[in-house]
Amino acid sequence: MKVYVAGSLFNEAEVAQRKKEGQLLRERFPSLDIFNPIDQPFNENKASLPTPQEIYEADTKAVEECDVFIADLTNEDAGVMVELGIAIKSNTKIIIGINSDIRLADANRYDIPTYGMNHYVLGGVLKHGHFVTSFAQAMDVLEEELKK
Repeated sequence: MKVYVAGSLFNEAEVAQRKKEGQLLRERFPSLDIFNPIDQPFNENKASLPTPQEIYEADTKAVEECDVFIADLTNEDAGVMVELGIAIKSNTKIIIGINSDIRLADANRYDIPTYGMNHYVLGGVLKHGHFVTSFAQAMDVLEEELKK
């Protein structure tokens, strides 16, 4: 089975998180084929990035061919949202959306919510997959789905 790991890659923390996610998936699910964009050779040197069209074509092909799509939706990154839409329309078998923003737990305790998530995106994830609040939960959901 092919797994696509989607998430923002625009600062040191996001890059470190994506690398950690790839490592955790490979350790826990050694038989799965993990496609993590941060592991692509051109991401070692941002000065030698391919064209936007080449990035789109390669990532779209990987999303369309994946069986499992795991996306960090916390920052509502535009690229991740496009990938999510492609995964949904490609009838990806397992879709897991993650929003790890710690404000979600307390958002409705106040007269004015402290944090919200785009309900269209959340609705798409809930209709076609699973919504979790941590990467650890995403791996637990994946493990359960793989048992089916």
